[in-house]
Amino acid sequence: MLNIVIHEADLFFQAGLHRFFGDFFSHNFKQQVTFFIELSHDNVSRADIIVLSLCQGETLICFPELRARQKGIVIGLVDNANHHSALPACFQDMIFITRNASVDRMYEALFIAWSRTQQAGYRWNKTNCFECQHKMLSPQQIRIMVNFYRGLSVTDVADELQISDKTVFTHKYMMMQKFNLRSDYELMTLLKRLVEKNSRPNMLRDYLDNNDL
Repeated sequence: MLNIVIHEADLFFQAGLHRFFGDFFSHNFKQQVTFFIELSHDNVSRADIIVLSLCQGETLICFPELRARQKGIVIGLVDNANHHSALPACFQDMIFITRNASVDRMYEALFIAWSRTQQAGYRWNKTNCFECQHKMLSPQQIRIMVNFYRGLSVTDVADELQISDKTVFTHKYMMMQKFNLRSDYELMTLLKRLVEKNSRPNMLRDYLDNNDL
């Protein structure tokens, strides 16, 4: 029995992945599959395959849940599979597949990756968090991004923090460049993911909570 964690918010897409993985392993390896949706320590530690739905910029940040990983492969579902540099340690061996990839493309990528893990002598090399290159926000960026997350405009953020509009624009530009973001929508999507991160401390969420009291 194989354990697969699928971290995907779109229930229709999630159901399609369940069907795909179930058929794939039944037909090719005569194995049954158990699915989990929660990216918890226990689920990750026993997972043979982990599937993560990643927004733009999320490949550059820490995934503390993956520290519990013990084996298998990690698949990242992304909008653009060709632009991933300076990856965090836990993403170094991740297989990136675009969300609009054909079933044949997903089949091929999974078959190659899984077959490699079944070869004699295969050994998964656990990554070292001390060498991780994941991107982080500065304290000032946290303060500014929390206010963007709340829905404030550049001018409103400047007034709230008593800084100039130019300073806010500059930090927003730096944030967009740091995480390869192309639009305000991608920025807000990434901020939402950052706030939801299961990390301790989570500086963005902590600042948000403390200032909402």
